[in-house]
Amino acid sequence: MISLRKISYAAAVALLFLAGTASAQFVHAGNPDVTALADMTSGSAPTVLEIQGLSNIEDYAFDGSDLEIPFTLSGSGARVWLIIYTDGQSAPLTISGEGPAPYNDPEHPDAGWHVYEGTDWLVFKSDGQRFEEGNNAITWNGKDQDGANVAAGSYKLFLAAFDDEATPHLVAGAVFRKLGTPGRFIIDLDRGVLFDHTRINNMTNDWIDNFEGVDLFDATALIDAGGGTPLSGVPLNSDNTEFIGIGQSNLLQRWTVDWDANRLAPVEDWGLDFGSENGGVINIEELPGSPGQRTLITNPDKSIGYVTAGVSGTVAQIVGYDVATGEKLSTWDLTDLFIYDNNGADRVGGPMETAAFFNGEPDPSGITTTSHHTSVILRLDWDGNVMWMNRNGDGFGDSRAFNSADGSFGDLLYGHTEAPNFKYSLFAANDGWVSVCENGLDNVSFGAMLGEDGSGLFHFQPKQVPLTWSQHVAVVDEGTAWDGVYMTIGGFGDALPSNDWADNDVTVPATHPVAQWPYDQKSVTLGMASTDVTELASNALPQSAELGNAYPNPFNPETTINFSLPWEASIQVKIYNDQGQLVRTLVDQNMGPGEFAVTWDGTNDSGVQVASGMYLYKIEGPNLKMQKKVTFLK
Repeated sequence: MISLRKISYAAAVALLFLAGTASAQFVHAGNPDVTALADMTSGSAPTVLEIQGLSNIEDYAFDGSDLEIPFTLSGSGARVWLIIYTDGQSAPLTISGEGPAPYNDPEHPDAGWHVYEGTDWLVFKSDGQRFEEGNNAITWNGKDQDGANVAAGSYKLFLAAFDDEATPHLVAGAVFRKLGTPGRFIIDLDRGVLFDHTRINNMTNDWIDNFEGVDLFDATALIDAGGGTPLSGVPLNSDNTEFIGIGQSNLLQRWTVDWDANRLAPVEDWGLDFGSENGGVINIEELPGSPGQRTLITNPDKSIGYVTAGVSGTVAQIVGYDVATGEKLSTWDLTDLFIYDNNGADRVGGPMETAAFFNGEPDPSGITTTSHHTSVILRLDWDGNVMWMNRNGDGFGDSRAFNSADGSFGDLLYGHTEAPNFKYSLFAANDGWVSVCENGLDNVSFGAMLGEDGSGLFHFQPKQVPLTWSQHVAVVDEGTAWDGVYMTIGGFGDALPSNDWADNDVTVPATHPVAQWPYDQKSVTLGMASTDVTELASNALPQSAELGNAYPNPFNPETTINFSLPWEASIQVKIYNDQGQLVRTLVDQNMGPGEFAVTWDGTNDSGVQVASGMYLYKIEGPNLKMQKKVTFLK
């Protein structure tokens, strides 16, 4: 288990920025010697980092011997982490660890909550080491996190690379500050802009010479219709001209964007049958919690919008609405997962933030949610079931009591209004990973990456950064000229004098700049290769999900399974025996839409031929569960 990084009291005092003679301000991360915009770069596309030269590894003996993994870093040097996951695992996972129910599992008291069918999903993660640009190799000792030899099988091997020594590259002059305000920015790669529905930042602008070069959206028509400034939105089409999201003060709304005029307008006929007075805006004040602390995310096919509700109240919910009409469809009660003792009274710390990709698109892996008042980071499937939970104790997203009198830290807390770490935002990343901002616990961490099972993998700790109170950490990993990690920079309070661009007449700035750092992640198979999936030619996209009959059936030596997907989603195709035990994972990846075929050769995940008999093959994904039978004959 990775322990929480703590700073000594003396170091805390030296790096704490006092808000007054009688109280201490939260710890800011960053380098106090980096104070000026001129210390950064801007005005063009940034440096892009790429991991090259990785290839599938099929000949490792799994005998505890060292495995050397060659790779090349192109674009810059980087800190590199080696991460290995068991292939074919899927949620729900065992939730364990210390703390009040439902967090604790008496059978597993340590902070290791990511177990599936008795097997740890995360096999290994390295501490990270710095490599220079060019040809390199990283070594794995063949052992898991507990030091035991890893058994032969099928695994996913990842390398993640972050240039922690890079000079920040400014891409935006102003996005809204968080500090309890919900929502997230969106990066539109086609237009080359980063925006938050109030401000538009041209990413190729030279923000050092033209720091005021921010364009503004005109939301007059939306506000006149009873709407509010959008805080979070999901694009409903590929060119970002129509959105659904949350506006200020309890408003569920749909709006259009005229990019030529930078104008927002309501969808005038939307919601009229479900509470909208003028069209385009529905008041959702009946939902629990603070009205100004909600976000929205849709399911992958964008038919349902899920609104978070509960911060600062006593009831926690996620409520589903029909995207086409505004009709309220479902309510998931998450109170037991987010409730905590607030000085003797019940209070829920979430949910509030929801994870979307950098471009605002929903994550097919599920709904990942948290807030700035809770230690819990939670992923749900599209039926509202818990897939995984990351909570206190592993050093990622933890929350600790803070003594404002002397700046010292106390016990881990499951929820509190003044206990860092404050998780202001989540962003989805490739491979089911998710990035979360970190702040207030040390002077080095800006954010962290969690894996597909919720395990904390590594921290983003850039070195050449102005003093900052971290609020957004988003990853672009699309193979474009804009790939990297995007983070807000700058602080508040007594940190402001070290941010030379900031207005020192205010205590808390309304906006912050955004900078990019080089980042990449790549994966290959380790051990037995995953089953190849073939996409079949088709004249039209499927209208519904279907699972075909295996052919031949009975079979020996192999059978083919066809399936159709009307949308892109995270899909698993698995083989089970007649006792319900997992035998083989054939597919575990994001795919679709389209028609596909996968072949099973009658072996299990260890490559051993199965016994004769009847087997179930199942396909599972968001809002999708189907199964059929097939018989193997020797």
